[in-house]
Amino acid sequence: MIDPARKTILWVIATLALAMLPQLASMPPALLLVALLPLAWRVGAEIYHWKPLPALVRHGATAGGLAILYISYGDLAGRRAAVSLLSIMLALKMVECYRTRDARLVVSFSLFLCATQFLFTQGIFMPVYGGLTVILALVTLAQLQRSEAWSHAGPAPAVRASILSELGFSTRLVALAIPIGIAFFILFPRLSSPLWGIPDTTLDSKSGLSDSMSPGSIQNLFMDDSPAFRVQFSGNVPESSQLYWRGPVFWRFDGRTWKSSFYGRNIEAPEVPEVTADSWKYTVQLEPNERNWLFALDYPASKPDDTRLTMDFQMIRDQPVIQLTEYEVVSNPDFSDSPELAGSLLPQALELPEGSNPRTEQMVFEWRRQTPDDEMFIRRVLQHFNQEPFHYSLNAPYLGQHSVDDFMFDTRTGFCEHYASSFAVMMRMAGIPSRIVTGYQGGWFSTLGDYLLVRQSDAHAWTEVWLNGKGWTRVDPTAAVSPERVEQGSLGALNAPRHVLDYGWLRGMRNSVDIVQQRWNDWVIEYGAGRQSRLFEPLGLDHLGPAGLVAILFVVMLVFGAMVFPIVMRIKGPSSSDPVQKYWRKFLRRLLQAGYEARPSDGPIEVARSASKLLPASTQPIHRIAHLYSRSRYAATPPPFIELKQAVLAFRPNKKSA
Repeated sequence: MIDPARKTILWVIATLALAMLPQLASMPPALLLVALLPLAWRVGAEIYHWKPLPALVRHGATAGGLAILYISYGDLAGRRAAVSLLSIMLALKMVECYRTRDARLVVSFSLFLCATQFLFTQGIFMPVYGGLTVILALVTLAQLQRSEAWSHAGPAPAVRASILSELGFSTRLVALAIPIGIAFFILFPRLSSPLWGIPDTTLDSKSGLSDSMSPGSIQNLFMDDSPAFRVQFSGNVPESSQLYWRGPVFWRFDGRTWKSSFYGRNIEAPEVPEVTADSWKYTVQLEPNERNWLFALDYPASKPDDTRLTMDFQMIRDQPVIQLTEYEVVSNPDFSDSPELAGSLLPQALELPEGSNPRTEQMVFEWRRQTPDDEMFIRRVLQHFNQEPFHYSLNAPYLGQHSVDDFMFDTRTGFCEHYASSFAVMMRMAGIPSRIVTGYQGGWFSTLGDYLLVRQSDAHAWTEVWLNGKGWTRVDPTAAVSPERVEQGSLGALNAPRHVLDYGWLRGMRNSVDIVQQRWNDWVIEYGAGRQSRLFEPLGLDHLGPAGLVAILFVVMLVFGAMVFPIVMRIKGPSSSDPVQKYWRKFLRRLLQAGYEARPSDGPIEVARSASKLLPASTQPIHRIAHLYSRSRYAATPPPFIELKQAVLAFRPNKKSA
């Protein structure tokens, strides 16, 4: 059994472990082991009374942890690496944490570690995580304070407080701070960007579309159900077959990987679509993805001020999306993109590596000789995908050097990028300009929240071909193999679940509760200077400056403080009264009932001497109780508390006793 005097360090370990929890979930396996081993060792040391580790071992563990950290991240410049460094150092600190000062330092830095997790996500569960960490830290600090207060007299005496009462007391303290926190959140003057904005630092790897496409790149996203963005339409929602959310556009193909071109990234659109009566107007709430592009339906007729519209109609920002970003777009689906293709772009749209995919090239040569018309040739290729035994599947086999040959003649199984890539290559072999567009297709419409939810699993790739007189035209070869992919969404296209918990009713439930996250984004994450101003419009205070907001905040704090102060004075701690003192007072009350009143300045010996004169029949129990109390208070080895308790409970001064 653990010595009660040593349980405090377990509270410290629990606080640090809770603060580290989100960071542990993102650590590489080797680094995760470095973070957990010191905590596990310290728990064992407290239970089995192990001796502290030698200094040489501690220094070696520190050096090894830093080396593994550097190998895992490559450098220490990123946010994730910096926070992992803090986590590792705090974990290693527990190995040598044998003083109250060190323990208090670990708890304080655990609160800081908790705050750093808001740099990575500000989801609705983060305040719960933060609140639990603060509550546990308050309990731990109270335990440390109690131990330090008794350090001069040996171990602190046992108290009546249970774990629930300790947690309950800290929870009440945090609850009292919540109204003031809300007042600060609403009234504190905002900058032009939301308060929750993340500084522009070295970026971490995020899930989402990449700046290149190769077999399996989009397929990997299919297992990720995290939200990519949400869309609210002003008016009718387009049909699912029209929901192609345009992202990166790729022109260059090296035989396996598609990449963007210089023109596609840097040349602005020569013509911007017009806004017509049939244009779609909508607002996109984009989750952080640490990429530079925004998503829109074809074709963007308007764009945010800090965004460029490129010649292939990508919307690209100068700065990556590192915080929740909301923007408005108008799209014109009837726009004709490049009816005449510029001469500088034609070679890029037809370029293929020499000597690649000879079997496909031979087949295309025969088909092209038989079908010289471009549109008829396109239909023939799509018909081939539809009638031959091609399969839409997550379990696509590995493709070799001639990836299109392997796919078209051998495996015939793949995801959207396999079909889009093969189709685009076949078009180029036939002399039809083509390019790859990646983005998202479809989404789930929330009737309750009146918005469209697009998840990472909705990632998609399709092809655009250039037709004389029509310009760039979207062709989705995946739809020829699996029409359900476009009609029912990405998850409706598969016959089997992706994993053991991939049930339709669970997905529906998850989509339905997303409205909570959407409202959190609207009311909390996106609460900036503009929304703060609009909040006070009904009161006619929308033109308040920072000084006015601070004045209102000050008044709110005064009013709330006046209301809460009486409540605070009534809050009792977690039953932290000294049980020895409690039963001594009980003894004094029984003496008072018998006619003896002790003075506040009297010690236990004076009380026993004076009470014995007044109650001679109770001399022996009076002196025994005084002796037990004195030893419990001042002796190096106090007697068992139960002896004092039983003696006081058995004391009856109004009865005849020897």
